[in-house]
Amino acid sequence: MTKAVPAMVRPVVKRFYSGAVLNAAKGLPVVGKYLLQRNVIKIGIPVVGVPLAVVLNRYTTLLAGRHAQAVFRNEARVIEIAERLTGRSRHPQLMLWVAWFVILADEKTTDDEALLIRHLVRLVRDQHHVVDRQLAHLVDVDHADVWRRVDAEPGDLSDLLDVAEQVAAVDGDVNTAESAVISELRDRCCRV
Repeated sequence: MTKAVPAMVRPVVKRFYSGAVLNAAKGLPVVGKYLLQRNVIKIGIPVVGVPLAVVLNRYTTLLAGRHAQAVFRNEARVIEIAERLTGRSRHPQLMLWVAWFVILADEKTTDDEALLIRHLVRLVRDQHHVVDRQLAHLVDVDHADVWRRVDAEPGDLSDLLDVAEQVAAVDGDVNTAESAVISELRDRCCRV
């Protein structure tokens, strides 16, 4: 940044010391146009350039800091959601299938959704010692397979419904495809 500022300041100084200002300075004895401009540039660039570089550097540093703060705050929010869901889950392996199913419902994966599933998989492996090799190699979710897994699970499945709702909302508003999956899951959980 410090090297770019003198190049930006030079035309400004030349423009300022032209026209009426230059004619007035030419009236001084012994001082020519070239010498005047050259000396003004030698003095003007450090006088204007250094403070300008400091201000620009401070501004860009503040912008970078605010951006980093927002990114880290969002990542911490997603990690907190993953920890909360994993801690409450009574069906950790099925939770991963439901989460992946909801994420792929709209056929696109946002950064927040990818971050959430990554942390869910890690936390389920660390806390519940569950590693699902079939899910790890899965690209597209077979709807019938997920519903078969949900229907085969006995007991209260309300934790899965909570997972689906939180996963759908992690990247903002819940879209219609995600709502349809949640609605179907709610119907299946109520049947059990």
